[in-house]
Amino acid sequence: MKKLIDFEILLFGAVLLFKLLMFNRLIGSDTGNIALLASIMGTVLTLVCWGNLLKGRLRRVFLYAADCTVTFIIIADLLFYRYFSSVISIYTLAQASDISSVKSSIISLIHISDVLFIMDLLIIPFTLHSANKVIKETSSSCGKRIVRAVSAFIAGIGLCSYGVSNLLKTQPRILDSFYDRVYIVQNIGLLSFHSIDAFRFMESNRNETQPVSEDKKEELKGYFRNKRDETTTDPEFFGAGKDKNLIVIQVEALQGCVIGRKINGREITPNLNKLIKSSLYFDNYYTQTAGGGTSDAELLSNVSLYPAKEGAAYIRFSGNDYYSLAKRMKEKGYYASTMHACRPGFWNRSVMCKSLGFDEFISKNNYSHDEICGMGLSDKSFFRQSLEYMEKHKEPYYSLLITLTSHHPFNNDKKYYSSFEVGEYKDTLFGNYLEAIHYTDEALGEFIGELERRGIADRSVLAVYGDHFAIPKDKKDYLAEFLGIEDMNDYYWTKQQRVPLIIHLPGQKRGVIKHIAGGGIDFMPTILNIMGVDGRNMPMLGRDLLNSREGMAVLRHGHFITDKYICLTSLGVAYDAESGSIYPIEKLNKEREFAAKQLEYSDIITENNLIKELTEHLQLNR
Repeated sequence: MKKLIDFEILLFGAVLLFKLLMFNRLIGSDTGNIALLASIMGTVLTLVCWGNLLKGRLRRVFLYAADCTVTFIIIADLLFYRYFSSVISIYTLAQASDISSVKSSIISLIHISDVLFIMDLLIIPFTLHSANKVIKETSSSCGKRIVRAVSAFIAGIGLCSYGVSNLLKTQPRILDSFYDRVYIVQNIGLLSFHSIDAFRFMESNRNETQPVSEDKKEELKGYFRNKRDETTTDPEFFGAGKDKNLIVIQVEALQGCVIGRKINGREITPNLNKLIKSSLYFDNYYTQTAGGGTSDAELLSNVSLYPAKEGAAYIRFSGNDYYSLAKRMKEKGYYASTMHACRPGFWNRSVMCKSLGFDEFISKNNYSHDEICGMGLSDKSFFRQSLEYMEKHKEPYYSLLITLTSHHPFNNDKKYYSSFEVGEYKDTLFGNYLEAIHYTDEALGEFIGELERRGIADRSVLAVYGDHFAIPKDKKDYLAEFLGIEDMNDYYWTKQQRVPLIIHLPGQKRGVIKHIAGGGIDFMPTILNIMGVDGRNMPMLGRDLLNSREGMAVLRHGHFITDKYICLTSLGVAYDAESGSIYPIEKLNKEREFAAKQLEYSDIITENNLIKELTEHLQLNR
């Protein structure tokens, strides 16, 4: 006990160091990295050094509180990483009110091994209680304690600075853009990351009233003028759906890996497979969502801007003047509605739907909850009731339907499911996903059948796409086994971020597969072309995938995929998209600069609410 008291600061520091290193190992860090070790040791020193200024019981309470706080941060970030493949930023905390709606997802992300992070918190109070009874402590003078605290603090700052400077040697701009938060944590540790994140948050709040420079505005205006002038004047498929209804279905967690595949001899998505055979099918279409999850997919498709670099645009920038797909279609006489059987405040949709210009938001409050499955109303009931609302709308209309049943963690009550055997994956997260997405496919099949029976299909363009990935990274081994991939490395993992985009034209009988690389940001310009609506004077960062010579999908953290290459920017590696062989990344410098500009321009537009000004400029300078 006497030794414990003498070295309690050292022991608490060692415990925190172990936890932080264990966290980094779980997110894929090389824990033998000297710079990472130095940075983590530095943050621990700067935290526990203040214990030198305190004495006795007060010091132990401080150290225990510090241990509890760091443990909470580690567990919160670990669960967030397992679902979003990222770590929490301060902006993300603004979305904390939505956590209760996905508590089942959070619970499913907890692993038995996580108990290692809290074991010391259960043991230490008893140890300290015993120590307080038997130890009469002698303490150093105040001067010595101050010297020790200041010395440890200076040493800690030095170690942290070494870790950060080492990161900046290889990625000079990464702390300016924060384009890959996980990479930052992998190289400087969790506490250093959160310290920098907090500093950036305070700086952004202090600077957010400063307007964007006129030079930067002119650069943006020039970019969109050039983009407009390069657009073909006779685009293919233009007006193929002119004056028809537009029905868009955003399917929760529809990942491309299930399309066209079977398990135990049965198709996982037979109705989507059938639809593809008579539709335009984009098989190289990537999820580009970030901290806003499903809401980011809605933003990408309806505004053609990238998600916010921190948090969710639906929460942070809900007051912007968006020139959305809904607003453009309304200018053509369309009635615009969005339907989602979740509470209206989830992802701030009740506010954002108005900002996006929808005439009506049909939410949980408007549906009869006759079949509850998973997070809420079953997809079959959702489609049945939504169709009744759609038939009341004056044609032509634009309806956006957002499904719910196939939401992570997929452990739904299966009383509404038909039998679908998943074999060895039974009762696993992956098996539950296959059952859930098969059920959603059944619901889609019934919905499409009703559209055809009621004659609506012949008067409508139908678009179906997945919003984001389904299988979180910590369950990638299931995906690798299912796909027959021996090593789900960065190349294969990036390729699995594809989601299907299917667009069925009225009367279309023959399917067409488009291999061009794209993502959610390209949906709006592509669909406007099909609907016969001129979008050239709209500040869209996406491209019309039906009329572009080449494609590119830029992901929020800076990685990008072209028709030929996959570039993992922050990792400093590129691959041939087809073979997976290493490609010299220096040969993609032009593309890397373009990808970085895309994200920069989107952030400037969103953060400074420039859409209206840019639109007016384009319309005045035709």
